[in-house]
Amino acid sequence: MTYDADDPTGLVGEELNIVAFVMDYVEFHFNGPKLTALTDPRVQMSSQVWTFPQPGSRDALCNLIGRTVQAVSIKTDEHILLNFGEAILTIPLNENSRHGPEAAHFFPADEDEGFRLEGMMVW
Repeated sequence: MTYDADDPTGLVGEELNIVAFVMDYVEFHFNGPKLTALTDPRVQMSSQVWTFPQPGSRDALCNLIGRTVQAVSIKTDEHILLNFGEAILTIPLNENSRHGPEAAHFFPADEDEGFRLEGMMVW
């Protein structure tokens, strides 16, 4: 379990363990830390792109399970981008992509296998 990921850039080197579809958002779990997409996440593999909740997007998101994050890019008001090498996960942060006031949440992990709410990040 990772305890030193205070923001999504700390996910580099972490394996995606869980993709959870919860009503109208998607959670991504990484050995403790959790990144929640309240906007519609996109997966790009080669020249194909799937946007949740379009057909095929759930399979594409689940296909990321077991892959290791190689790079993270955060552009405030644009996107959070997780590069898995052969696949890229994008969580849009722009106003037009939002379904409500927030676009994404990041929860760092604590040593009790819970989330450090005081370290939570909101976009």
